[in-house]
Amino acid sequence: MNAFQQGIREIDGSTHDDQRYVNALGPRGVIGIMTPGPNVNVENEMMDMRPRGIINAVDRYYVPNQKIAQNEDWSIIMQNVTANLDDSVRRLREALIDHLVLGMSSQSYMGGERGSFALLEHLEKISNLPVTMGAQSAEQAFKLCGAKKIALLTPYYPVIEQNAIDYFTARGFEVVHVEGLKCKSIIHVASQTYEDLAAATLRCEAAKPDAILQLGTNLAYAKVANDAEKWLRKPVFASGPVIYWSALRRMGIMDQLDGFGSLMSHH
Repeated sequence: MNAFQQGIREIDGSTHDDQRYVNALGPRGVIGIMTPGPNVNVENEMMDMRPRGIINAVDRYYVPNQKIAQNEDWSIIMQNVTANLDDSVRRLREALIDHLVLGMSSQSYMGGERGSFALLEHLEKISNLPVTMGAQSAEQAFKLCGAKKIALLTPYYPVIEQNAIDYFTARGFEVVHVEGLKCKSIIHVASQTYEDLAAATLRCEAAKPDAILQLGTNLAYAKVANDAEKWLRKPVFASGPVIYWSALRRMGIMDQLDGFGSLMSHH
């Protein structure tokens, strides 16, 4: 079935009140989170990480649950993301959010370093807000722990992975291994088990990186990463928690939380 997307429709006479009030449930701030419709895990992870006094406002922009069998299928997914991101920003702005989060890691790497920072600048311009994305958040985490050699664990095909490699290489890191799971659809990404992801983490570890980063916010990797830091005695970062941690810290929210890795519990 083909979906026909009409975008946002606004009725004549509509107004936009920009008067801000303190949110009764979120007096410390409101975070707007954009994520693709099929991404079911990142929304719940970020809700579980939400400190008292912070509100998460989530917008699930349209992306089909694409069947994935080749590089081109991932390219189509990314084209759908590009087509629908701006409308997602418009919807979240009506909640008068304080900070905007792109809760999808792959888009933040598209086009390597240049493409990533161009997207960041674009989102900041149309939202008129500070924006946190996966690429810069991961870089922040690597610099914090002093990692230079990194391994990536992804649900992707090489067409997406190469963008992440290009980004990190341009930013001064050495990517020593990429463990791509080649998932069959976006929902298939969300079905990967703890045991499968733990095994993939150990395959990353065989390359002896300074740190491991999981990409693909629809992978249920937060608990795996939290546990793997204890097994491997090195930083293991899950993309969703890294993004949310970075957003909180940029907002001046320094609350610490166990269960989501060393960044949230110690930094």
